[in-house]
Amino acid sequence: MKNVLKTVIFCLTVYGYSQAVPNNINVNTSPNSDYTLINDFKGLDFDKEKARISFDFVEENTSGTIKGLDFKINFNPNDTENASFEGTAKVNTIDTDNFLRDGHLMWEKFFHKRKYPVISFKSKQVVAFETNTYKVIGDLTIKGTKKEVIITFTLDDHKLLGKTTIHTSDYGVNIHEEREKNKLNIRFYFPMVK
Repeated sequence: MKNVLKTVIFCLTVYGYSQAVPNNINVNTSPNSDYTLINDFKGLDFDKEKARISFDFVEENTSGTIKGLDFKINFNPNDTENASFEGTAKVNTIDTDNFLRDGHLMWEKFFHKRKYPVISFKSKQVVAFETNTYKVIGDLTIKGTKKEVIITFTLDDHKLLGKTTIHTSDYGVNIHEEREKNKLNIRFYFPMVK
């Protein structure tokens, strides 16, 4: 550990950053130290109980939610290269505030909940885009069909908000014959643990 610190301080000095390292710095290198290396970031913690996903089906002017969320987010804005987003939602929790419509969506013609009980997402890359804005690129799987999507997230002190747009017909959920009429805007709300 001491050798690593000496190397870092030496490099900073050689490249003109000697003012960044005070001469009287006291670094505790014992195994129980709270000191961490420069790239040893701690990820943010999110509240699974309060997290939610909502959607708007544009053509029908219908809004709804999906629950039964099980997700793992490994994210720190200072270390996006090592970030990852992965999770599932239960199809049978789709709620559009219309009992009959929700029941129909479970049929084989639409989401086919018996054969495909969950919708899943797994990130492949996270890119810092603008100030407090991140693009999460990954695979969304609905009804056995996997397609790449990009979710745009914004971060503040209390939450991570995301949004993306898909067409349900791309996943074999054909509410209407025309693709554009199957447009679905999705929103993600991940509050941080206080």
